Amino acid sequence: MKLNQFARITADPATQYRELAAIGLPADPAADFFATIQATYAKLFPVASSPQAIADAQAAIAVDDYDTLATWLQTPQHTMTRREFYNIGLQLLGFEAFTDFQLTAPLTFMAQTKLPVVDRDLIHTADFLQAIYLLLTTRTKHLVTLLDDLANRGFFKDYHDGYLFFNGKSQNVFDARQLVRECVWIESDLDTDGDGQRDMLEATIFRPKETDAGIKMPALFTANPYFHGTNDVDAVTHDPDPKLAVKTESHTKADVTYHPAPQPDLPHRTATGEGKAEVYADENGIYSLNDYFLGRGFVTVYSAGVGTRGSDGVRSTGGVSETASAVAVIEWLTGARRAFTTRTGTTETKAWWCNGKVAMTGKSYLGTLAIAAATSGVAGLKTVISEAAISSWYDYYRENGLVVAPGGYQGEDADVLAVDTFSRQKAAGDMLKLRGKWSQTLDAIGQAQDRTTGDYNAWWDERNYRNNLKNIRCDVVSVHGLNDWNVKPANVIRFWNGLRDLPIQKKLFLHQGQHVYLNNVLSLDFTDMMNLWLSYELLGVDNDAPAQLPNVTVQDNVEPETWHTYADFGHSAHAHKTRQYDLLGDFTGERASFADNATGTFKARHQTSDLFEAEIIKPASLYRDARLWLTQAPASDTRVLEGVPHVHLRLWIDAPTGILSVRLVDLGPAKRFGTVADVIDGAGYQLGYDYKTDKIVEFKPAAETASKLITFGHVNLQNPKNAYEIQQITPGEAFTVDFDLQPTHYVLPAERQLALVIHGADMAQTQRPTAVVNYHIDRASSSISLPFRVNENG
Repeated sequence: MKLNQFARITADPATQYRELAAIGLPADPAADFFATIQATYAKLFPVASSPQAIADAQAAIAVDDYDTLATWLQTPQHTMTRREFYNIGLQLLGFEAFTDFQLTAPLTFMAQTKLPVVDRDLIHTADFLQAIYLLLTTRTKHLVTLLDDLANRGFFKDYHDGYLFFNGKSQNVFDARQLVRECVWIESDLDTDGDGQRDMLEATIFRPKETDAGIKMPALFTANPYFHGTNDVDAVTHDPDPKLAVKTESHTKADVTYHPAPQPDLPHRTATGEGKAEVYADENGIYSLNDYFLGRGFVTVYSAGVGTRGSDGVRSTGGVSETASAVAVIEWLTGARRAFTTRTGTTETKAWWCNGKVAMTGKSYLGTLAIAAATSGVAGLKTVISEAAISSWYDYYRENGLVVAPGGYQGEDADVLAVDTFSRQKAAGDMLKLRGKWSQTLDAIGQAQDRTTGDYNAWWDERNYRNNLKNIRCDVVSVHGLNDWNVKPANVIRFWNGLRDLPIQKKLFLHQGQHVYLNNVLSLDFTDMMNLWLSYELLGVDNDAPAQLPNVTVQDNVEPETWHTYADFGHSAHAHKTRQYDLLGDFTGERASFADNATGTFKARHQTSDLFEAEIIKPASLYRDARLWLTQAPASDTRVLEGVPHVHLRLWIDAPTGILSVRLVDLGPAKRFGTVADVIDGAGYQLGYDYKTDKIVEFKPAAETASKLITFGHVNLQNPKNAYEIQQITPGEAFTVDFDLQPTHYVLPAERQLALVIHGADMAQTQRPTAVVNYHIDRASSSISLPFRVNENG
């Protein structure tokens, strides 16, 4: 086990003593040494409420092979060895003596686990106080720090003096069990359902009851289109097209550029008075990171946006109306927009409990709308924490002139997601007046998304948030899985590259998972890092969070529980280089031609998308005749791929159009990480005192495999340069294509090989043409450029 920790601040002794005193622990370095020890250990068992209960708890702790803490404290001590201190400390951190560590070697275990230790035995009171401060800020076996763990067991249950900060972070002193739950309706500038009235947007609020006593708190806002339920989409899910269209019309950049339509001048609702919310919020929050912060003095707000149950309007799948919906909520939270106590009433209500500072959080569609709102430049949005987020919807549903599927969801498209999230239809009364408008809207999405050509157009350009990065004024935290084939890594890396020169703070986290959250992964203190970040961003704590937290944090794919930190990702100015490899000289393979008959094999074998993805990268595969299999010689040393591989191919085919797919594979028997984290403790991550819990997970090496996908890419051969210009293909005549594979950070150990798989249609991701196309690759004129990290700093 390695408990990496990046959020712990090294405070000076005076600050440590002051903060120890603030939480009710002894803090006088001039006080008696043993009396200070006795008083401290009496307070570190918050579940014990009597002297006898405390003594019993101390008796369960071993100091060495002979004494318990209870017996050790019965004899005045003039020194305390590091071994004694950390034998006690490890048990307080949740580790078990004789099982997790040996009482004769606690320091060895702490070094292995990456837990911090003081560098000398404890002789003076100051030594002990500084050791206790360090221990309180150290991570436990249960993911959180010791002080958080104590708070979860009632350490702060009698604290009633507002915010409390320790080691630069807000502490769990508010009662998350006693929340005010309420709904309000925010007046937007939209009329997406065409009724001549401003769309009203429902927002659900969970705020600590202390706000009623006048404490103003910041808001964590999650724009969640799924919040009020989803719909059955089987009837509208598309079958992968069995025919690839021959394109005849090319476009220019001007052709595919989005131009906003003028907005109607809509009447405002008349307000006849002002009051507090009148509707109880009966749905629960959905994100444990948000729940964690309730006890630390942050209000959480959820809003599903236009076209969802309780709100007006219709869905647009990432369009400007959904950005405007999220922005409207932020503007209300900061006092710049009106809201009402009911959906149709005239009583106005204000976010009087908000301090005017907002952060947005969420994964997938939720994180996507956080990016969208950030690109509006809205005032009051101080930071976003976006996980597995889409930065361009074209990169989600299309790729290089191809219709592609998000990993695991063949046949999904923008219209399917619109139906899925149109929870307004769950309110039958709402739908009586809306069916015609919704049908027209859905037809328009279906036509605009263009499943025929797969090309980029103005509709997709509207949904490309990277067009507006220059508007971003807030700081950004981006989190993404390096094995996320749903929202693929290109979405986050292209976004990161666009942020590089902006005068904002930005942080990037890349993990080994798929489409998952990061806050409950045991080996990283992500929750504590975000507490440091949000305390800085929303509560004004001078904790130097931008400098304390690494710019880029990447999980290793070979060494378990290991995280690397870098100044940047895949950038030439930061320990990075690119090397070009010829497909004839640097790769070996028996052939240069193949026939793409993958669809026939796929149907004959009744395969699933998952089975296809596993099969296509096997050295001996059912698809061996439908691909080229090229390999490099095993490397003599470990290499670290980092960045965006680029493919240049010269080829000819015997058809006027075709799909080309390229996969880069790690080849060689090894126990590689699974892309789904293992559950370590089903309810071990406690989010507050007597409050909710979440599971603790960790990525671990799984069963041995012969190969693993590193990255891949696809291209419509009629789109050799970009997604809107096309070329006409003459069967039998050679042409070239250039395209990127998905970004990666991948450690390739010595003696393992890189394999390059070149094939046609991808049964998991692309259309599934039934026509067999023959491909010939001019390997002597083809290459792949691979990016590497050099001088890795660990």
